Amino acid sequence: MTAGEATGERVSASTGSSTPGSTTAGSSAGRRLRTITIDQAISSASNVLVSILAARALGVSDFGWFGLVLITYVATQGAARALVGEPLLVRPVEAESRPGEAIGTGLVLSAGIALVVVAAGLVTSTVQRDLGLGLVALGAFIPLVFLQDLGRYLAFATHVPRRALVLDLTWLVLLVVAIGVVLASGSGSLVLFVVAWAGSGALAGLLVPLSYRHSRIRLGLGWLRETWPFSWRYALSFASMQGASLGVSVAIVGIAGSRALGAVRGALLLLGPFTQFQAAAIAAGVAEVSRMEAGAAAVARHVRRTTTLTAGLAVANATVLLLLPDALGRLVLGATWAPTERLLWPACVQMVLLGLISGVRSALLGLKVVRTTTTLDIVGTAVTLGSTVVGAFVNGSLGAFWFLAAAQGVVAIMWWGTYLTRGRLPDPTIDPNRSE
Repeated sequence: MTAGEATGERVSASTGSSTPGSTTAGSSAGRRLRTITIDQAISSASNVLVSILAARALGVSDFGWFGLVLITYVATQGAARALVGEPLLVRPVEAESRPGEAIGTGLVLSAGIALVVVAAGLVTSTVQRDLGLGLVALGAFIPLVFLQDLGRYLAFATHVPRRALVLDLTWLVLLVVAIGVVLASGSGSLVLFVVAWAGSGALAGLLVPLSYRHSRIRLGLGWLRETWPFSWRYALSFASMQGASLGVSVAIVGIAGSRALGAVRGALLLLGPFTQFQAAAIAAGVAEVSRMEAGAAAVARHVRRTTTLTAGLAVANATVLLLLPDALGRLVLGATWAPTERLLWPACVQMVLLGLISGVRSALLGLKVVRTTTTLDIVGTAVTLGSTVVGAFVNGSLGAFWFLAAAQGVVAIMWWGTYLTRGRLPDPTIDPNRSE
């Protein structure tokens, strides 16, 4: 879909009634959302496959070290995504006309992050050789792996989600081939596994400059400087959520012990596919809303569609988890299944509440009220972290998860209250190239 086609689909703001173009817009948005759903299913399946294959290919110790490598990847990828990828969603015109600048900035920023990871790996290798070399291997591939992720966000921003689908399918195919070779070789090397995993993602990332070959790639930080009013707030939200996650882990270990943390990590692993889909649905929704030049009717229609999809999927996912046979649970989580099973009810409640937030979160971000959404993220982080700690004191991991579910309910009320009171219409005083 071209920019002209996307912006030509309108809803009558004065009457709130649909025009013929709005019907086309709704069906086009529905098709894009279906494509993104398929893409995210593939991405989630790939992540689960990596964890399963790592458990099979690596020894117990190296599997534990791989978990730290994976955490490093998630943290660095999330930081780079917040600074470069997510601001693309609220600047769709620039994403279409100047993708090379975003790609160039992404490469420079991720190269800097890669140097830090490689340096950390070299230092770590003096204490723990396998972990250190695994981090070095990850760092070597970070720029191109981030390019693969940035390509997905460019696809969302430009309303061509099939490009994201191609990128994720390519990584999945290359991953299966590469790790198949590792398994066939009988090697239990952490470094070789990381090379197969991250290297296949790097090869998939090479498709991105090929897809945008019409736009000159300009190495530098110009795109980051231009989008800084959005970028630093996205980064602050990401840092607050990562800090809360770390704080929750430390608190649970200190209060309830490592076994309780193992149960929590097991529950979060089961929720992983949904949370990744939710992130993609929000990203797609931000790109949709940021293009809208209509009023409350169009935004409300988007909120209903996205909320129905994500909440419906959360309910379906929760039903599957609650009916999961013990044999299958033990197959997936091993000995961790028993303590994790008792956390499924509060975990599923959390999942449904997260689904209910997706539509309003993407709407507010798409309307560029980034200052407000950052405040909501920080306040929400404080509420969930404090509630989890109190819950852990009351009843260990089970108390922590139920209190966290209650906190998610409060957060959902905050987001919906903000949307209903101030987020249903774009603010005409906001420059489309600036945040609040």
